[in-house]
Amino acid sequence: MSQPLLHAEGISVRRGRRLVLAPCDVTIRPGEVIGIYGPNGAGKSTLLQALAGLLPLASGHLRFDGRCVGRDLSEVAYRRHTAAVFQEPLLLRGTVGYNVALGLSLRGMPPAEQAPRVASWLERLQIGHLTQRRVGTLSGGEAQRVSLARTLVLEPTLVFLDEPFAALDAPTRFRLVGELADILAERRIAAFFVTHDLTEASALCQRCLVLDHGQVLQTSALEDVLQRPQSRRVAEITGMENLLNATVAGQHGDRLELDWNGQKVCVTAGCGHIGTTVTFTVRPQDVHLTSAGDGVELGMNRFRGRVERIRPHGHTQFVSVRIGQASVLQALVPVHLAVLPGVEVIVTVPPQAIWILND
Repeated sequence: MSQPLLHAEGISVRRGRRLVLAPCDVTIRPGEVIGIYGPNGAGKSTLLQALAGLLPLASGHLRFDGRCVGRDLSEVAYRRHTAAVFQEPLLLRGTVGYNVALGLSLRGMPPAEQAPRVASWLERLQIGHLTQRRVGTLSGGEAQRVSLARTLVLEPTLVFLDEPFAALDAPTRFRLVGELADILAERRIAAFFVTHDLTEASALCQRCLVLDHGQVLQTSALEDVLQRPQSRRVAEITGMENLLNATVAGQHGDRLELDWNGQKVCVTAGCGHIGTTVTFTVRPQDVHLTSAGDGVELGMNRFRGRVERIRPHGHTQFVSVRIGQASVLQALVPVHLAVLPGVEVIVTVPPQAIWILND
């Protein structure tokens, strides 16, 4: 495994007496993209700015390519390897070409050397025809492309992206996310990406860091964050629809048997003492619905239920199914599956799709 590009050890941030970022360790490797996800006020931008060296640290230190920032590597030298893109493009007056070349000018690159690099990135981001356009006449999508070009023309090793697409319409955002993902992969540029959108994160990020109230709750592959949250709070933050309480009824080898309000549920991975209460999750897309015909065998992980509510969700639909008197399960099914409120259905939940939370 390659050496970390950036390793933040025990970093924290204070505003006055208030601790706004609790001590945490964060590591990113060359070419890796890490999403920073959490609710409003979680501390996402604070963490990003701390990693970028833009905020003073109350504790800890940054090591870039093995060198301690501020001791073995000056903060100015560190920033020459990095760049940032924010939600607002923050363009200066003047033309598109002038704005994209600005960072190169500040670094002392001769104009003759700037021109081909600027032209190359303008074309790569499909705004070459806007070189002489005044930035005040640009659309939101065009302005953010200019902001990206101004960052990437510096050829950074690591970029910090603070919700750069949040203000854009959905089609523009979708195109820019795809283009940026290609560029980062082609150039092996590492990135931290703050986002409120897990769809964006899945298109860009290999790992995801979940933050809440200034504390890092989980850092793992995005698939693990979504399917195997480490805590109830992580499941809530990521929008897990099914958070269900049950009692441990038995342990059989590596299988756990739960009593879920009178229904028997088998889990293929989990542990717990008999009689204790646990919280388990299952993604709605892993809940299967079929018609409740006669002669259907019920039992472990297969229940009879009644449709209570249906919510359209693009080409799919969320279906709320009541099972017994006290249990409701959310399923995500295709729109062509004919279900109506009040209809009886058979609910099947694969044992391997169930995840027991740590708390």
